[in-house]
This record gives sequence, structure tokens and C-alpha cells, in this order.
Amino acid sequence: MLLRRRLSLRTTLLTLLVGLLILTVVSLAGLFDVNTSRSVAELEARYFRTISLAISGEVAAFLDPALPILQELSAGAQHGRVPVEDLDRLGEELVERLRYRKPLAWLSYGEQTTGRFVGAWRRADGAIVLNRSAPDVDGGRPFEMEVTDDGRQIPFFRELRPGYDPRQQGWYRQAVASAGPIWTDPFEFNEGAMGITAALAVRAPGSAEPRGVFTADFFLEDVSRFLTGLADGQNAQIVVLTGDGTVVATSSTWPEERSAPILATALRALPTSLGGLDPDTAAILTVQQASVPYIAAFQPFSVGGLDWVAGVLVPENEFLQAANDNRRNALGLGLLLLTAAVALGSLVAHRIASPLRVIARDLEQVGRFRLSAEPSPTSFVREVAVVSDSIDRMKASLRSFGHYVPTQLVQELLASGHEAQLGGEDRALTILFSDIEGFTRVSEQLEPGRLVEHLGAYLQAMTSVFHEHDGTIDKFIGDGILALFNAPRDVPDHPTKGCRAALRAQQCLEQLRPVWEAAGKPAFRTRIGLHTGRALVGNIGTPDRFAYTVVGDAVNLASRLEDLNRLYGTGILASHEVREAAGPDFEWRVIDRVAVVGRTGWTLVNELLGERGQVAPGVLRARDVYEQGLVAYFAGRFTAAAAGFRAAAETLPADRAAEVMARRAEVLERDAPPPTWDGTFLQTTKS
Repeated sequence: MLLRRRLSLRTTLLTLLVGLLILTVVSLAGLFDVNTSRSVAELEARYFRTISLAISGEVAAFLDPALPILQELSAGAQHGRVPVEDLDRLGEELVERLRYRKPLAWLSYGEQTTGRFVGAWRRADGAIVLNRSAPDVDGGRPFEMEVTDDGRQIPFFRELRPGYDPRQQGWYRQAVASAGPIWTDPFEFNEGAMGITAALAVRAPGSAEPRGVFTADFFLEDVSRFLTGLADGQNAQIVVLTGDGTVVATSSTWPEERSAPILATALRALPTSLGGLDPDTAAILTVQQASVPYIAAFQPFSVGGLDWVAGVLVPENEFLQAANDNRRNALGLGLLLLTAAVALGSLVAHRIASPLRVIARDLEQVGRFRLSAEPSPTSFVREVAVVSDSIDRMKASLRSFGHYVPTQLVQELLASGHEAQLGGEDRALTILFSDIEGFTRVSEQLEPGRLVEHLGAYLQAMTSVFHEHDGTIDKFIGDGILALFNAPRDVPDHPTKGCRAALRAQQCLEQLRPVWEAAGKPAFRTRIGLHTGRALVGNIGTPDRFAYTVVGDAVNLASRLEDLNRLYGTGILASHEVREAAGPDFEWRVIDRVAVVGRTGWTLVNELLGERGQVAPGVLRARDVYEQGLVAYFAGRFTAAAAGFRAAAETLPADRAAEVMARRAEVLERDAPPPTWDGTFLQTTKS
């Protein structure tokens, strides 16, 4: 098969120069400049208009369910189909309606005569919670129940203020004063998220007196997530504002300390207020912030009776640099060269510049180790085609390389511009060891091919969780994982991130369990050990071959803590250093005082139970009883200790740690320990 003949770069340039010498474009240079300016302006306006339409369409789709469901509930109440007189039945109906209307955050009803309130809201994990209150019950303090898919109600506890009366709320008063549905301005909900409320008063047929008010509420963080996805891959900040300039939602492209001053400068530079902008035309202006020019565009839009403004902030160089450079070059050449050279030069420049611009952008991403799977553009110029093919092969090689080393490490190395060298640094780290419980037994149930595939799915799930919490995978050790927090990049709150990663890993496996069991695959359980301490981390090995890894006593302790889970039947064990550094956001249980293999001193071992406010009360009660028994154990009161551990085991029957400690206390009660005994358990070997 014959290959197409491609011109060399020299031939291409000679053709361009000959054409430029023959023809002059002096008479067309001005026209070309005008057309280019017009095209740039049209492209700019179209770009901002497209984003505005996407935002308004998404917000409309987000808010549209509110009014129909409010009208449906109001009509049903007037005709007796919605049981507003029976708030228990009404609560169940609100729960079912909310379950199948995903954008909604709340559905509620407040009663006019009594101030009783019933509502259903969607938790961050998707669970539906039923909320009830009455001014004359428990001082108006709301109480809540989580409603499962099969209708069971489980008590749900969070801190809520007493004295709640819906009739005193602004949205209730607005709805009662209006003949139709109303929308509130954005405000902060009890859940800590910004949101808005649509409300509609229910009136008896032929009467102006309200019976109560239905609401449909939305959390605006969903709009922010859409804006972040819209801005993905672009150096642009996208916001949605109210008419008075309040930020309703924003993409997370830029940090707040960067975007807020630019937005404030752009709003001050507008010739009119946001409410006075033309809804059919984007207001586009250029502003300076910290000596950097930015293009700002604002486009009003209306959704469900609400007037909002879509705003986009883009660095001028990011958006217009290539267009401005091309225009200046074309105008400069146009003053010197002949008319016909414009057409020839424009054609050749386009054919050369277009693939090179794409290649340049691709190389910029390669420099950050962000490797696109898209092939590089080809060109009729031989040299450009060779570069394009080389880049594709380079990206394929780097993608393969990325499977063997931590991606963060490669990104840091490429960003520094220096060659990797042998060496390490003493650094404070949070180290996480994880291992699959009973992997040998599980592996015997699967043939090698299916085992590799199943283990790969497990490792991928764990890797994603650790990366989400700024962790770096040091290595896979068979079915085990060694992960670091605070290396190679600084992670200021690395103990907290490590704890949350461990909890999320356990939650992820619980979510995968029914999927794996339905596919006939064994469900993996993982044990995790956590320690925060100083360790040597860096490029360790020989000058010819080394690996980025971590060594030291802290690594050994994290590994031993992971192994101790086998003895105590726990899922996550951490050192006291982790507990102290992670702060007050977690619930813990002191398990034991252990001298692990390889260390002379003892370690106070703690079980991570969960985040504060999310651990079941029964687990916390069992924890308290266990720790009381442990105090007696360390004091040498073995009879009281054994009784305490047995009581903890009865409170939480699946607690193997309580059983282990109870048996140990009973043995010591029978066979008194030596005078030097201080309560430390010696781990003589790995399990």
C-alpha cells in the first residue's frame, strides 16, 4: 500500500515565501483584520452564550419538579387524596414521593392551626429521613427516623434546636401571603448546605384561609457539581448569581481566594446592576486583577419565576491568546506581501498551526502526566507527522509506565524538571496497611484467571478510595496495600485523611458485597492498620535502580496493627498517635496495650469506629462498657475486668475483642501474673 507523499517543512516554507513575494495583501490586510476581529467577537459571544444556555437548561431541569409536585400535593389535599389530617400517613407519602424524585432535597408540610410539621429529606448517602415536630411536644424539638426501602423506620439522631414552628419561618409566611407558589432566596439549611425552597399554601375549596403549606426544597450543591463538570478541562470559573450578586453555585475550578476578587472586580466594572442586564445578550468585559487580564461574561436567565445570572471568568490569554497572535501575524505579513499570498499563507498556516496547537496542548498535559488516549492529529507536513506519531508512542509508553509507579510521584517529578535521584527524607507520615481477610481460603475457591480479575477489581476500588483522600499507593504486596498520606505531596491534615480513607474503604466493600455475591464471587473483607509517625521516604535502592517507598519503625508498627485485627476481630486498628492527631471528628475504642513484634515499647491500640455522629448508639454503649473493663484490667482487678468484658460482649454479641479480653482476664484471675506485669500484651509472632 503506497503511502501518501508528504512535503518537507522546508518545501512548505519555500512555497509560502514564493507566494508571499509574488502577491501582496496590502489592500486586503485591513479587511482581514476586521473579519478576524469580528470572528473572534462572534466566537467569544457564542462561547459564553452556549455556557449560559447549558447552565439555564440544567437549572431548569433541576428545579422543574418543584411546582408540579406542589400543585399535585395541594390539589390532592383539597380533594382528600393527600391525608393532611393524618400527619403519620402524610409523612409516609412524602417519603415515597421524595424517594423517586432525585433532585429534591426536602418535601414537607406545616399545619396552620397547630404548627405541626412533617417532612422527608434526603441524606448525603441517599437515605431518606422522616422529620416530625409539634410546638406542644418536647418543646418543639424535631425528631427523625430513617426510612428504609422496605418501609422500616430506624431512629436517626443529630443535633436539632428545639422550639421549631413552621409558621414562624419566612417561607411559610411568604406562601400564606401568596395566591400561588413562591420561591425563597438561597439560604443555609440545617444540614449546612445552601438551598432554596418552593412553597405553596393549601386552602380549603372556596376559602381564603390557609390549612397549611407544602414545600419542595433543593440543595444547590448539585448545581455546583454540574458547573464543575461543565468547566472540566478549562481554565475557567463558572458561577450562578442572584440579581443582587449573591453566589448561588460555583464550579470548583479555582480556589475561593482567587475567584472571589476577580468576580468582585468584574461586578463593579459592569455598566449596570445584574438585574438591569439584557437577558438576550451576554455582557462581556475585560478586567484586571493582580495585573492579569480576565474576560468576564454575565448572562441573565429566568427559571421557575427566579431571575438568576450565569457568569464566566476566563484569563484573557487562555481564551484569546492564539486568536490574537494569529491576527497580529496576519496583519504584519499583510502589509508586506502580495494579495494572493493571503489565501495561500492562510491555508498553509492553518494546516500547520492546527495540529501543532493540538500537539502543544497535549504536550502540556503530558508534562503534568495527564495522558489522553486520543490520537494526536496528523499533517501533510512530514516533520509534523513524525512528531505526532512520536508523541502517540511516547504517551503509550508513559501510560504503561504509570501502571508501575505512583502517578502523583511521576507528576511531581515532571513538574520539577529534574531527573530522579537516589535519596530520601525524614518526614511525618500517616501510613496505612490493608490486607484481605482469609485471602488464602478465598483464593482456593476461584480459578487463577477469575482470581486475578476479582483481586484487580478489589485493588482498583481501594486505590480509588485512597486517591480520593490524597493518599499515595506505595506498593501492592500480593493482596495487601501500603498507602502513604503526606508524601510525595504535602497533605496538612494527613491523619484525618488517613482515617476517613480507612472508613470509606470499609464502606466501599460493604457496597460491593451484594454486587459480588450476585455475580457468584466471594466478598472480600479487609483489615486496616494506621500509624502516624516519622519515616524515611524517597527513592531507595541502587543508583541504577530504585523505587519510591517508605521504610522505618513507623511502617513496621502500621503493619503489626493491621495484623492485630485478626486477634481482636476488628476492621481498623490505629496507634494512639493517629487518634491524637486526627482530632475530635471520630469515635474510637481503646482495645489493648500491646508490644508488637519488632518493638520493645508498648503501643496503646485503638479501634476506629466511625465518624462522630455516625456510629450507632448501641456500639458506643458497648464501647463504654468495654473501656471500663479495660481500666479494671490494667489496674489488676481481673474479676471486675472479666465481668466488664462479658457485659460488653453481651451488649454487642459479635465483638470478638471483648471475648478475647474476657478470657485473658479470667486466666489472669486464676493464674496471677508476675509482679512486673503492667497490662501489656506481647505479640510474639505475626498471625
